[in-house]
Amino acid sequence: MNLKYLELLKIKNLQVEYVGNPELLDKKIQGFSINSKIIHSDEAFIAIKGKRFDAHNFIADVLKKGNNVCVVSKTWFQRQKKTDFQGNFFLVSDTLLALQEISHYYRLKFDIPVIALTGSNGKTTTKEMIAAVLGKKFKVLKTEGNLNNHIGLPLTLLELNSEYEVAVTEIGSNSKGEITRLAEIGCPTHGLITNIGPAHLEFFGTLNGVFEAKRELWQDLERNEKTAFINIDDPFLRKNIPSVKKVVTYGFEKPADVQGKFISIDKKGRAIFQANDTEINLKIAGIHNIYNALAAVTVGLNFNLNMEKIKSSLESFHAADKRMQVIVKKGIIIINDCYNSNPESAKKALLTLSQMETEGRRIAVLGDMFELGKSGKREHESIGEYLSSLKKIDLLLTLGPLSELTAEQAKKTGTKNCKHYSDKKKLISYLKSVVKKGDLILIKGSRGMMMEEVTNVLVEY
Repeated sequence: MNLKYLELLKIKNLQVEYVGNPELLDKKIQGFSINSKIIHSDEAFIAIKGKRFDAHNFIADVLKKGNNVCVVSKTWFQRQKKTDFQGNFFLVSDTLLALQEISHYYRLKFDIPVIALTGSNGKTTTKEMIAAVLGKKFKVLKTEGNLNNHIGLPLTLLELNSEYEVAVTEIGSNSKGEITRLAEIGCPTHGLITNIGPAHLEFFGTLNGVFEAKRELWQDLERNEKTAFINIDDPFLRKNIPSVKKVVTYGFEKPADVQGKFISIDKKGRAIFQANDTEINLKIAGIHNIYNALAAVTVGLNFNLNMEKIKSSLESFHAADKRMQVIVKKGIIIINDCYNSNPESAKKALLTLSQMETEGRRIAVLGDMFELGKSGKREHESIGEYLSSLKKIDLLLTLGPLSELTAEQAKKTGTKNCKHYSDKKKLISYLKSVVKKGDLILIKGSRGMMMEEVTNVLVEY
């Protein structure tokens, strides 16, 4: 890590004091950790205080492991007796702010492209696809999983070293100003908003509110004269092209710099499409993934990768755990899409279910969608109506109080076989009793519903 302890005392927006051995200050920092359970012996510990936890409670454990450098709250330190701890301490007013400012300072040491992604749907898959494409030419640092918040982004940036040639970061938000702050920390050179949809309506109220939050990324790119990749098919994005140094558009429906053309979907729900006349056969289920893949094509071309390398990367790309993951077990096909759910992603998953070939029945198992606020009732009903309009789903099972509205609306609009459950175990028991060889089953719900428990039991059964 290209950072010395002495530099922590020089960070512009960080008020910090040091208590410890002065000889330490000239040493290089080997890394940072906020997790006392998995911290490496040579890393510095940053004691983050959250709403439900306070890592200061574990400083004694950290010191016992041999980690003798901690970034701590000055208030906490002043409450301790001098004999309580033997170590080296950087005292700050706010340890979360310290993590963010340290990571920002460290990021500026690297003159490399940093791509930031946000949007309502597809952020993680698009990020993974872009990283896979760029990995054909560059050493790429990427956000692990969906660590896309005010803690996850700084931790990602602190993984930078001289070997990395480009960083691909995911940023999320559930409050106004959050993306602005994350962009300040990460200083992206390139930005991409996947789309604008009804996600996090509890926090943003309307689709326009969602857009206003996401466009904070564009506003940062405008201030710093950087590059924006635009999904030109999204009406919100198309009508509000940012005034950045460089705009690169992609899309299937509207004319774009990188033009996509949908060709077909195979019996396993995998899409085939063209990007600038090159045919690409995805190995990941879901017709909606053509947009994620086209975004990766667009970024790859911007970084001067040839289409053959881009095509090879995308055609070998596989689904992440619980994201449109297709599991085949004893003649039963399960679409495991349990990582999260919102109205747009639920409809796309149902569309994929309706388009996949099967010798048996198409079964949808849907759990509640969270963070929809006052729109929750309407959005859950719209899923039931949409499901009926597809006319190809033979059985609907729902779980949770909001999803009961989905089942009721599906019945009203023509879906005959609908069952609602408030008890997950009873739903699983019924599903096990009716599932047959040849059936195709979609399992989806918001993260808090833990719908993967249904998947896991079904796979074991």
